[in-house]
Amino acid sequence: MSIISTGPASGAAEPQRDDPVGSRAAADPEDPEESSAGTRTGVEAELRNWQKFLEQAVEAGNQFSRLVALELKLAAGDAGRLILVVLAIVPLVILAWLGLTLLLAWQAYASTQSVALGLAVFTLLQLLTLGWLWTAARRYARTLALPVTRRQLRTMMGADNGAESQAKNH
Repeated sequence: MSIISTGPASGAAEPQRDDPVGSRAAADPEDPEESSAGTRTGVEAELRNWQKFLEQAVEAGNQFSRLVALELKLAAGDAGRLILVVLAIVPLVILAWLGLTLLLAWQAYASTQSVALGLAVFTLLQLLTLGWLWTAARRYARTLALPVTRRQLRTMMGADNGAESQAKNH
């Protein structure tokens, strides 16, 4: 910032500023044309910033949606492969169970030399497991019937019926 002295007619020196900020500051603050031009420039810059921000947000959203679509395609392919793996595991689990029960039945046969006892152990293990699975299936079937919701519904219906009967009595 430099100060240049120029002399007015009275002979007193008045400092003047030689910069654009100073000239804007020295302008009449009540001049509507200059103040609206400065405001307009600031608003336009702000609008440009918001426009850039929104463009970047849209681009980020587009990239994210492409990522989701590609990942869903990958997951769909993996779901098919997972089904194949499960289908391969089921017979292996069945064979492992049979092997275990046959081992226990063979152990019973080997220790007593009784074929009937070996077959009985094998059958007993199968029946015990079947009973355990049957009990679990019945327990899960009861929860599928939504017992708490049904009980709440009956309570609400009973409360409504009770309120209706009380209204008829009065």
